[in-house]
Amino acid sequence: MKKTRYPVHGAEQAPTTTTLRIRARVHASDDDRAVLTALGEHLSVLLGKDLAARCRAGSAHDKEDWRQRKQALTKDCSSRWAGWVTKSSNDAYATARRNQRRALDDKAQAAAAIAKRLVLPISSVTERKEAVRAERQLARAEGRSPRHLDFGYRSGHEHAMKRRRLGVLRAECARLAQDLAAGTVHVTRGGKKLLRSRLHLDEAGLGEEEWRSSWRAARLSFGANGEAQKTFGNETIRLSPDSTLEADLPAQLAHLANVTARGTTRYRLSAPVAFSYRRAEWLAQVEANRAVAYDVVLSESGRVYLDASFTPAETPEVPSLEELKADPNLRVFSVDLNHGFLAPAVVDAAGNMIGRLPHIPLLTEDLPATTRDGHLRHAVTELLDMAGAHRCKLVAVENLGFSDMRTTGRERYGSSKRFRRTVSGIPTAQFRDRLVVMASRRGIAVVGVPAAYSSIWGAEHWQAPLSNTQHKVSRHTAAAVVLGRRALGHSARRRHLQAAVPGVTAPGQRTEAAATGEPVRSAAGAASYHADGNRAPNARHHVPRPPRRHPGAHQTRRGEVAGSGTSPAKTVRAGPSGPD
Repeated sequence: MKKTRYPVHGAEQAPTTTTLRIRARVHASDDDRAVLTALGEHLSVLLGKDLAARCRAGSAHDKEDWRQRKQALTKDCSSRWAGWVTKSSNDAYATARRNQRRALDDKAQAAAAIAKRLVLPISSVTERKEAVRAERQLARAEGRSPRHLDFGYRSGHEHAMKRRRLGVLRAECARLAQDLAAGTVHVTRGGKKLLRSRLHLDEAGLGEEEWRSSWRAARLSFGANGEAQKTFGNETIRLSPDSTLEADLPAQLAHLANVTARGTTRYRLSAPVAFSYRRAEWLAQVEANRAVAYDVVLSESGRVYLDASFTPAETPEVPSLEELKADPNLRVFSVDLNHGFLAPAVVDAAGNMIGRLPHIPLLTEDLPATTRDGHLRHAVTELLDMAGAHRCKLVAVENLGFSDMRTTGRERYGSSKRFRRTVSGIPTAQFRDRLVVMASRRGIAVVGVPAAYSSIWGAEHWQAPLSNTQHKVSRHTAAAVVLGRRALGHSARRRHLQAAVPGVTAPGQRTEAAATGEPVRSAAGAASYHADGNRAPNARHHVPRPPRRHPGAHQTRRGEVAGSGTSPAKTVRAGPSGPD
């Protein structure tokens, strides 16, 4: 294995996620929409007050403070509504703290990258090319690989601008560190982006009424926590199997209730609500009175949606990575994530590629969030269908996040804005999270492997052996083979079959035999083939070709085919030209 700068070992299995979230549209009437809006406004005021109290408590907040906050809210709403309000405030505070830590780490890395280059002398483009050319010549003379050269910035102006940016980054790091130490967070209900656009309506292309409508819609949504062993899994927002939706109303809104039997103050919507996606799982949940959390979303366009979140009682069992590796018939479905498509490959337990698979398109650039998520769902569904068709129990993906590109890409690739935008636009986190959730429902395990050098070593060791004259395997598919081998614990290198040389492992021999197109049976009877499906390539493609003839050098000629075999090639000395 070559000397590496980044780790290439250590496959990590993703945790199983089985929580479902489904959505249904509520065709609310004008009266229904007015009641839901009044309820959302009332809870929005309570949520704003409680969030401010939670932020003032800071990192010293404990369970006693939580109990006091909930008790103070109960007089303005029920205890169940108060539980949802306090939980939402705690979640918002925890998210803000995580964002602070991540922002501090990112800005610290960017500042370190700038400081590292500022100490280097300024080098123009011409000077860089000359230094690289000199290093290549020196490496060729010494018989080694060229070393990586570090350069400073290209001009004095860029050097001065980077010094200014370094000061800004260090000031922001100091402010974030101070906030983290004091437990101070900055949270805006509705989003800071929308709040800042209030002062720049012309640039945002919004009128004052349009902005107010967006601001109100972003703060009116509300929800209710699920409760086990309660009627239909939720006492605050109740959706019965007959599609009847009811919501509990606080005492301040009791005059809007239309269900007052036995002292209750509830409002029953006139329109039925039904889930068209995964309705069977939802019915099994509510009929058994298991917990179901609901969220009512009031959109800016006037539409009303109901989201249901729950964990099914019966979920498919996902085997562990150790159990899967013990299976001699294991097949790994490895995926190489690229800009615009997914490159899949099926790898057997010996680390050999089985069959050819087409690329899966994944177009997400310059698309709205909802459209991008739809394309991502479709690509993951096609990926899992393909994995199921090839009887794969394990999916190997790159453990990517492009954190270095997002944090230090501006300092390392400042002039390559298109490259930075392309890399940062690849939905690595969304793809990984969506794949884990959807694969868990099918009982398929997902493992993340290091992606370092996968494309380089795939092109070096696997692209040529897996290609033939009819079909050339792409370097992305070869990289997927390397990822699948890493998930199994194999190295990326493809060993050559040399029977006379000791030390060649059995997996290496199976790899070489598979590359020649001959099926080789393992101990469990599983076969490995060339990349061309389950058909060995034509024998004529493996006849050794004669080397190029040069005057005065040894020449070889093909042996004549006799019967079903081929006679060995003969070597003759090239004699002088002309008649004997």
